[in-house]
Amino acid sequence: MTEICAIKEVCNKTLQIIREGSKEKRELQWTDDKCVGCGICADICPVSAIEMGPLGAISKGLMDAPKLDIDNTKCVLCGMCASACPFNAMDLKIDGKSTKEIAQYPKVLRDINLEQSVCVLCKQCEIVCPQDAITVERTTPPRETLVLGEIQINKNTCVLCGICAEYCPADAIDLIKNDFNPLSISPYKDIVVDTDACVYCKVCEKACPHNAITVICYKCPLAKKIKDPELYKEIDGKTTIYKEKCVTCGWCENVCPVGAIKVSKPFEGELKVDSEKCNGCGGCIAVCPCNALAFPKPESAAQKVDKIAVNQNVCVLCGACTKACPVNALTVCRTSINMTETPSKAWQERFKTLLCKK
Repeated sequence: MTEICAIKEVCNKTLQIIREGSKEKRELQWTDDKCVGCGICADICPVSAIEMGPLGAISKGLMDAPKLDIDNTKCVLCGMCASACPFNAMDLKIDGKSTKEIAQYPKVLRDINLEQSVCVLCKQCEIVCPQDAITVERTTPPRETLVLGEIQINKNTCVLCGICAEYCPADAIDLIKNDFNPLSISPYKDIVVDTDACVYCKVCEKACPHNAITVICYKCPLAKKIKDPELYKEIDGKTTIYKEKCVTCGWCENVCPVGAIKVSKPFEGELKVDSEKCNGCGGCIAVCPCNALAFPKPESAAQKVDKIAVNQNVCVLCGACTKACPVNALTVCRTSINMTETPSKAWQERFKTLLCKK
């Protein structure tokens, strides 16, 4: 190798290490925006070239600093960190080609797949996704196909008491205030009905003490208990998953009512919490990319609960919480890694260090 060049950009939020020699050019790039601070790269690095930043303070917004630092004088650009990173925050390129495209380099596997034909566009996956990696676009048939009717208010009989507006379950009736002054003694000047909101339920008609309201429901929900199958064929849309944002936590799969989403996680195992050590600081909650940790709420004042609770179903066992915990109250126990094979015994041994000891 004849040249070593380290480049830091955007307030240390992007780091490139480039080495050019007579045979090849190697370039390691780390992107802070994709990094979750899991520390897997630091754990697997064979030369201890990677150190973690103050994750607790960074995740709580108390400090603007990179989540990790790579010592370019130690780094040998082997690419283990890039191969092990489950969030694609690391990438090693050899002569411009990413090692993710080179078969000899192992890769930690994770994936998410959506069966669009099964999806019912309920938007629950979009709501629970902790990384805003899912959007649901939905178009529905006109409201008039479901609710159709007429409502009339006899302005000669109506005294503008507002009782109908108070009773209206759809907030479809409104009293228009008057410019109240000595020349206009009435506080209200009119009453209006928002027919786009009205469901013609007749509640206002029954509530009116002056019989000033007449409601006719042509297609009342109770009048036809059998749904029109053709109507619901008109509901259309699309669910989009942005895989570059997705951390494959599985929230979407867990809440999907029809099993349209399947998630493959990078690791199997368990996140353990030592309740005796935990001080409830919340650093782990702030740094978790999966929203898998929370402060549990007791059902009664007498009930004793753990300071931190873990939803194992949505935890990806990345270990970011363990790096942020100031009292070592959290332990990631990975029993297996979902990855491609590597013929290198040295690489196999390094990847084994990410597993919990038996």
